[in-house]
Amino acid sequence: MKTNMMISAAVVLATLQLSAAAATLPLRGNDLANDERYRTGVHTGGIQAEGKDIGALRRISDTNWTILKAGTSDSKVLSNWVVYGKPFYAMAPGVVVACWRNAPENVPGSYNPLYKPGLKFAGGGNHLWVLQDDGNYALYAHAQPGSIPAALCPNNAELFTGNSGKGGRPDIEPEARVTNGARVEAGQFLGRVGNSGSSEGGPHLHVHMEKGNQPVVMNFERGLTTPFDGNRASLDGPWTSLAGQAFPKAPVLFWPPRPAGELTFNNTPASIYQRWVEHLADSGMMPKLITCKSNGATYNSTWTPSQGQWASFHGMSAAQAAEKNASYVADGYKRTSVYTCGSKTVAVWRK
Repeated sequence: MKTNMMISAAVVLATLQLSAAAATLPLRGNDLANDERYRTGVHTGGIQAEGKDIGALRRISDTNWTILKAGTSDSKVLSNWVVYGKPFYAMAPGVVVACWRNAPENVPGSYNPLYKPGLKFAGGGNHLWVLQDDGNYALYAHAQPGSIPAALCPNNAELFTGNSGKGGRPDIEPEARVTNGARVEAGQFLGRVGNSGSSEGGPHLHVHMEKGNQPVVMNFERGLTTPFDGNRASLDGPWTSLAGQAFPKAPVLFWPPRPAGELTFNNTPASIYQRWVEHLADSGMMPKLITCKSNGATYNSTWTPSQGQWASFHGMSAAQAAEKNASYVADGYKRTSVYTCGSKTVAVWRK
């Protein structure tokens, strides 16, 4: 039976005990609408074997999803795609060693005529190569023309002056190389998802890491995933925290964290409140105050960056609330927020 009881302190602690090598996901949860999630799967082999091609989907109903925005139907129009124009961000700190920012885009289902034959721009299209402080090279590929900031990429031409000619490792186009490249920090804005380069099937963000001519497994400190078997999944998950691990070797929907801060969410329906608390906890936040209306039909909540251990439960009867309070107080917690609307109670404990 599904319960609307909320998250335990043990779950929150698990998201805080992270590997030092874990990176930041290149996308953010606050760039998604409530009915949108990102999608990825298993990449091809070779040097990109641990890479990810990331798209975005919009839930239509139940477990059904689409690549297109509401009110659109033509997949040949780039702006109709949910993922098109979504911002992407640096996974780890480092220095830009190669880039391109103004290559033309493809119509979904075909390549730009200037891409083949002749390869007048890179397979990555508008892209960034970053040599990270950990020694790994990271590629971010297929961005919208002009969306990579000029401060990060000095290469402003549309096309190469000569033909493509990769060399060395990583496989960087000679004309895309930069010297004394800009420094980027983890979480810094890098560009917007587009459909340039070897992106024939539709707009997406390609990312991978490599080192010493070998693919590097990308572990991510935060983010939630749920299986996407048969292109079907529930918006309710179940969602599993990455917590410093790599993506499963299978198709998944994923929900990146949002930047932690002082946040307020009002009139959150009870039907989605559980998943929102899981998302905010995974984002490194904890509730300060939670209230409810109409016997727990909706919730108002304020959130702050997590400090120490905490727990919160909602939809409790008076007896359940008293039992939870006695248990947590005995374990050294203090109830910092409690609110009752009708027969339902919501509360927060901290230690």
